[in-house]
Amino acid sequence: MRIAGYRTFWDTPTLKTAERAMNRAAARHTILAHNLANANTPHFVRLDLPEGEAPPSRLMQTAMQAGMLPLRVSDPRHFALPPVAQPQQAHPMPQPTPMRTDGNTVDPEYEMAQLAENELRYAMLARIANSQIQGLRNAIREGRTQ
Repeated sequence: MRIAGYRTFWDTPTLKTAERAMNRAAARHTILAHNLANANTPHFVRLDLPEGEAPPSRLMQTAMQAGMLPLRVSDPRHFALPPVAQPQQAHPMPQPTPMRTDGNTVDPEYEMAQLAENELRYAMLARIANSQIQGLRNAIREGRTQ
């Protein structure tokens, strides 16, 4: 969060990244629940968010156009990503899965497994954000407890 162009105390890269990832996990949860709700709908094609971010080369081009400098790398095998690369908005996409005789592509067991994995990912991100906030709170209190 920025106030009049100034960086606020809680505006950390870790919290920003956790927030974006938690928003993605929440959107994916909605899509997976939608798939489960339509498990018996004829000709329903399951949807899911594409995995990962945009390729590094596209991120690099966007950063260079925005005037941002890339990170230095110590090995040619490392990716030189820009310091703050905003991922593109993810849109649900039909997923190629085996089709049943009624044309439905939803496998309830697979969807439940994906929901469980997504829930664990969200919980992990919440713990990361919480530990970052606890660190900021501790810094505000100058390391004193209570």
